[in-house]
Amino acid sequence: MSRTLSPVTTPNGTATQDRSAAQIAQAGIAGALIGAAGGAALGATFGGTGTAIGGIAGAVVIGGGEAVTDARRQPGAPKPLAQRIASGAALAAAAGWFVGLLAPNAALAVVGVLFGALYGAIGFRNTKVALGALTGLVVGVALTAAWPDADAAWVAAITLVVYRIVSAFVYRGREQVTIVGEHVPVADMEFVVPFATHSRYVGVDYLKEYADLTGAAFVRQPADVGIVADFDQLTGPHFDAAAAHPLIREFYEHTSRFHLSITPEWRVWMKPAYLVYRSLIARPLGQANAPFDVEEVQRGVVSWIDVIDLDHSGEIDFRAWVRAYQETMEPLYVGVYTVLRSDGVGYVSVGFPLPDGNFTATLLPHANRGDGLLLKSISDLPYPGHYLSAVEGTDLTTLRLASFNEEIDVYVAGGKLKTDHRFYLGGVRFLTLHYTIERTDGTPA
Repeated sequence: MSRTLSPVTTPNGTATQDRSAAQIAQAGIAGALIGAAGGAALGATFGGTGTAIGGIAGAVVIGGGEAVTDARRQPGAPKPLAQRIASGAALAAAAGWFVGLLAPNAALAVVGVLFGALYGAIGFRNTKVALGALTGLVVGVALTAAWPDADAAWVAAITLVVYRIVSAFVYRGREQVTIVGEHVPVADMEFVVPFATHSRYVGVDYLKEYADLTGAAFVRQPADVGIVADFDQLTGPHFDAAAAHPLIREFYEHTSRFHLSITPEWRVWMKPAYLVYRSLIARPLGQANAPFDVEEVQRGVVSWIDVIDLDHSGEIDFRAWVRAYQETMEPLYVGVYTVLRSDGVGYVSVGFPLPDGNFTATLLPHANRGDGLLLKSISDLPYPGHYLSAVEGTDLTTLRLASFNEEIDVYVAGGKLKTDHRFYLGGVRFLTLHYTIERTDGTPA
């Protein structure tokens, strides 16, 4: 499906409604629970009475602050930094209390370094990790000298407060997550592909289940279909579709003619975190389950395209490219592909359904390697990027994730069609999926 945007549309959605009383109350209750946990953790240093007083004070201060700032907040705008820091400090204190139970004799400086590095890692920048660790070290050493009886809860909370204040100054204007729209009509956020699932599992049959719910016409693996209808729709100031290698055009317009072989290349430091994510999130979710090693993909990976026609017009409205392990049909990816155009520029936009939400990658085509194609999520233009959305009926609340970026490098080498799909966190590449693409009939690609 090709979509056309108005040139004046930008990924800064305009909110259509203020916060309701129920939403404000929910924010206050959540804040009270966080504040009670954090306050009790900090008060525990002073015994049972301190725990009770700290819990009550934390619930009142953090809960009240969350409710007031939520009521005053303009839709689409973040809460004041001070409130975000206070709530974060309460969470940090609770986490520090738990660490203190596990390691009661740990040096305060060590606790500070560990928590500081963790806070920095959330920002997906090596410099933030270093800044966080340094902050934690200073806080830990200072508390050891000034208050030897302080415990891990205080170290964790104070480290977070100092780190957030310093990083807000050092990295001002370079936020990693921004709100681009809150309760915005789907029609006003066309750089997001708003497909979600209302179950807890996405799976390879997602588009069929969506068609069953909406009454759309569904076709499984239609013959000779591609992830885009017309490759020329990708033409823009950075890319001339007519100059691309014919194999690249054929692959995009007739993807079902091809078979993909995958070789994953993970950075060693990312593997442990990915295994945790995969076990706890990707596999139970049936989505975004990238292969871990060559042995996995050697057991066989299959891919196909499902399509739906929303209004029974006889034309394809959306195409889902499904990739799964051949033996088990366990999904790797289920992505809904669209092409959108704005002001003479074509984009590839891929939506990955999530429970009551969606993750969308919107990529800008570039010419590369002479007759190749490079899709990038970083650009001076407004649309490219990665968006995490809550799908609320016909509205979206959408965050833009600046730390996560990707490049899809499609090229022909030695007469063979290849793709290097590179993923980055904070500008550091952590995964490359190397694809070798061959025609299913055995003819050279």
